[in-house]
Amino acid sequence: MTGGWRWKIGAAQEPFDLVITDHQMPRMNGLDLVRRLRVREFAGKIMVLSAHLSPENIQAYEELQVDMMFAKPFDCEELRLATELLTKKPSRFVGAPVA
Repeated sequence: MTGGWRWKIGAAQEPFDLVITDHQMPRMNGLDLVRRLRVREFAGKIMVLSAHLSPENIQAYEELQVDMMFAKPFDCEELRLATELLTKKPSRFVGAPVA
């Protein structure tokens, strides 16, 4: 993933409105990603999802001015509403198939 995220975010024809990241990822943690986005002056919103946020990590994300943090497990409807709030656009509802 070295540079892969940068290529995809930087190469987008339209800027991303929202980046959603986990805190614990295989090659880079969420703090590193958010720091890199801030250095590149990413203008969109940033949401962090994690089951493992220590008080120190929460403080670091707050200092990096992430827009929202969600603890796992989370309710999918709450996540949908949060994305609408952050992007100010209604998202397409995706529900479970009806049996």
